[in-house]
Amino acid sequence: MAVKRTGKGKDDQVGYVTKKCPECYAYVKMEAEVCPYCKTKIGKVGPHGMAVRKVDWKSYLTFGVALVALVIYLWWAFFSK
Repeated sequence: MAVKRTGKGKDDQVGYVTKKCPECYAYVKMEAEVCPYCKTKIGKVGPHGMAVRKVDWKSYLTFGVALVALVIYLWWAFFSK
């Protein structure tokens, strides 16, 4: 992980030049939205230089709709007359 220091003395600030993919641990550019090696969606860099994995909201929504459909089907099949 490449680190660039800004300032001098005790109050040095550390800025990262690259970030690390949380899936395959490859170093990628800071501007990358998707890892070029494993195609994982990645977000901003965390406090230790590791990229934060983005949440896949479409999958959660699909699961929620399927769960509601299952509950409605079970109610219709067993409890309605």
